Amino acid sequence: MPRASFEVPAPPRVSRSAVLLLACALAACATPVAPSGGPPDTTPPALVSSLPAAGATRVDAREVVLTVSERLDPTSAARAVRITPEPDTPPRVTVRGRDLVVRLDSLRADATTVVTVTTDLTDARRVALRAPITVAFATGDRLDAAALTGVVRNPTTGAAASGVAVWAYALADSTSPPPDTSGARPDYRTETTSDGSFRFAYLRPGLYAVAAVRDANRNGRADGGERFAVAPRPALRAAEADSTARDSTARDAALPTLAAPTYRFWTTVLDTIPPAPRTLRAISERRVAVRFTEPVLLADRGAFMVEDSVSGQNIATTAFVTPDAPAEAVIVTAETLANRPHRLRLAGGVTDSSGTAAEAFVRSFTPPARPDTVVARFEGVTPRDSVLAPGQPLVLRWSTPPDWAALRSVRLSGASGADLPADLLTDDGVRFRLILPGPGTFTVALPDSLPPRRVVVLGADALGAVVGQVVDAGGRAVIVEAAGEREAFGPDVQRATVGPDGRFTISDLRPGPVRLRFFADLDGDGRWTGGRLAPYAAPEPLAFASEPVTVRARWETDAGELRLLPTDR
Repeated sequence: MPRASFEVPAPPRVSRSAVLLLACALAACATPVAPSGGPPDTTPPALVSSLPAAGATRVDAREVVLTVSERLDPTSAARAVRITPEPDTPPRVTVRGRDLVVRLDSLRADATTVVTVTTDLTDARRVALRAPITVAFATGDRLDAAALTGVVRNPTTGAAASGVAVWAYALADSTSPPPDTSGARPDYRTETTSDGSFRFAYLRPGLYAVAAVRDANRNGRADGGERFAVAPRPALRAAEADSTARDSTARDAALPTLAAPTYRFWTTVLDTIPPAPRTLRAISERRVAVRFTEPVLLADRGAFMVEDSVSGQNIATTAFVTPDAPAEAVIVTAETLANRPHRLRLAGGVTDSSGTAAEAFVRSFTPPARPDTVVARFEGVTPRDSVLAPGQPLVLRWSTPPDWAALRSVRLSGASGADLPADLLTDDGVRFRLILPGPGTFTVALPDSLPPRRVVVLGADALGAVVGQVVDAGGRAVIVEAAGEREAFGPDVQRATVGPDGRFTISDLRPGPVRLRFFADLDGDGRWTGGRLAPYAAPEPLAFASEPVTVRARWETDAGELRLLPTDR
């Protein structure tokens, strides 16, 4: 049988340029680069190790190296590091890949040094820490081990206040007054986590004044206009974990479980400095904006006057402050301004959130020859189901303040079709309240050619009530308020004053779940007061019921016992 044969073809000739191209391609494949696809990285960096080790004693090294799980963004590192006790010379902070290097000029003898890295720190993909990193070591034989914990919340919603700076100041004894937080340097620093909680660890046992501040400019001081929270007592005790007596008193179940005692802080704002104009800009030939040094409220939409500098003629105006830009007042003139100098005058009617009035001022401006093209868009009504309790307003919302034609297009009619008065009230020029007579069914004609809205004002037979008892009020006047699950507590919510026996009844509530808030009205002004940092004034004790209460029509739902703790812990 003849043997089969075949020829092996010669390998193809490869040019030198092709070899170079192939080598470059392989080199490119070997270069580590971020993947172009897949979900975005949302994992924050986490501490892997530290040198010196956390909890180490007899440390004499002046360089601290914190190694985290991801490469770091160098630009975020310096402002994220806090050293306690605060050194006379600021630390030098650098980044080497996943290492955060902190160099100190000196260490205090026989003391605990605490290195805190705040949530300002981000990885290379700008993902920030979710909670501060704390590492402590001692130059002596023993590490300070006392702790103090708390939680900071919003008093109108009960929501956690995250990212709030919390400062602790050591006090000599219980008679020592808390320091002025606008100038004194704190002995210890931390910040609240996503659930509003904070924890000071590695404290020297003793008494501390504690303040929480929304330190927006990161200057370590409580400045005017910044939200803050006052401790329930001027001096809080930090003790070793094994010697801290557990608080057996019932607590607000909505608060996170932390090592006892856990102190409750509620944010507030108090400002005695009047808002002042910072900048003025002419937007168009009918619109000018004044930016103030802090958020403002308008008591009078006609608070501003525009005057022609040449003729002296006064031009009618209306002003508004929108929720999106609370520090800016926008003034709209009733007629087009010529391209010549004008004067803007404020005589009064502008205040900050604390009620401090802005001082009168006059500013000159020349409007541009630019038509006003801002169009107000109608955004809807609240509540969405258009079912109201007696006295509850229907709120109509626009994207920007509407013109008078849009407001006049809102009409109210009863079941018979007859027109009724439709008075619209507003505090900011974009949200207008319409109070309907009731009970009954009404029709509201909406702007922008939208279909009319059917609105129902419930009668007594469709409403319910909540009853209950406040215990441990200590003889103090207590107010209990009820708000819907998604409603913030404010002046429009239903409320009742607790009687001498601690009992209360809140009537005329819509069926459905409601939340309860209650506070001791110590100053008798009918609203909760959040206290003062310096000089220290305690906040009025405040608490939320742990669970919502379901209101039923023609029924009194018993909320049970509400406990307003004497120590507000």
